[in-house]
Amino acid sequence: MNAITRYTGHLVTLLSGSVPKSISLVEWELLIRIAREASVLPRVAYALDTVMESVPEYAQTHLISAKYHAKLLAQQVQFEAREFKRILPVELQAEIIYLKGAAYTLSGCTAGRGRVFSDIDMLVSKTNLREVEARLSVYTWFTQPTDDYDDMYYRQWAHEIPPLKHSGRGTILDVHHNLVPLISGKAPDINDFTAGARTLSCGARVLSPGAMILHSAVHLFYQEEYHHGFRDLSDLHLLFSEFGCEQAFWDELFILAQKTGFGLELALALRYVNMLFDTDIPQAELHKSQLWLPAKIKLKIFDWIYSRVLQPHHTLCNVSGLGLANTMALVRGHWIKMPVHILLMHTAAKGYRNMLKWVAGKGVNKPDSAKNNAPPGI
Repeated sequence: MNAITRYTGHLVTLLSGSVPKSISLVEWELLIRIAREASVLPRVAYALDTVMESVPEYAQTHLISAKYHAKLLAQQVQFEAREFKRILPVELQAEIIYLKGAAYTLSGCTAGRGRVFSDIDMLVSKTNLREVEARLSVYTWFTQPTDDYDDMYYRQWAHEIPPLKHSGRGTILDVHHNLVPLISGKAPDINDFTAGARTLSCGARVLSPGAMILHSAVHLFYQEEYHHGFRDLSDLHLLFSEFGCEQAFWDELFILAQKTGFGLELALALRYVNMLFDTDIPQAELHKSQLWLPAKIKLKIFDWIYSRVLQPHHTLCNVSGLGLANTMALVRGHWIKMPVHILLMHTAAKGYRNMLKWVAGKGVNKPDSAKNNAPPGI
């Protein structure tokens, strides 16, 4: 990754638990701004725990504050997990699996220390999706106002329902029934991912390490916007570093990637954590994953795009071609999620609705479910 900027390099060093040599107070100030914008400042704080005395007092203040913020988020997800256990029937509780940041935090793995997230992600079976939504609505978890088209998109084509928000606490909940949109034609048999799910001491359930990492890779390389790409890649770095010392983990991971058709996403994850974070990946596994990588020309294009969009999104980390790289990543994200005819229709529909809202106001075309603060059919 020749495009890595100086400040990106400094931030990677901080996340490894070391302090870059000879950085000034001004540079510390800039690095704190970059880390906060990239949503990794609390993670930096935890990484520097044992060398905090070598950090300037000014920076220590921000790092300590960031740790308090992360602890508050951890308490929030722990509280909500207890609430779901209280308000949902036992048979529904037993099938809930927490994903991404909530899962890292609840499981106590390294990636959960200082992990910042804006919502709680959970996975339930599609069969019970409507019942879960209905029961949560009784406890004032309501879908956010959207338009008819977006509501249809979520419920018919996507892998989740519209986000739910608690009317009192303001917590956002994303309820998934799969890991990628159904309309993409690439949604896996979700049982392949949940087969080895673990029950934690707190009673919450999370995916097995292999499934957790593969989902993290799929999420990263299926998205359209990479504002949190650096944070998500650092998730993968920490997860690989924690679980990658066991061969059984690698065997499970590669078998799952092969079975579900997400070999490319795993190969890209291994390639870029190794390039950006110098993650300790066994050479045999890196070599094996290369079989899933595209041809050289396409791979060079991927490297050009991801070497840019996976860096912190801050003006100090900008490199030449970043705008084009973001656009290309955006187009690719939509392209792999929808068939061409659906993508064209979706783009036209969203453009028309955005123009209508601009002309007539944001209140136009809200679905009945949004107006009534209740899921359809309730």
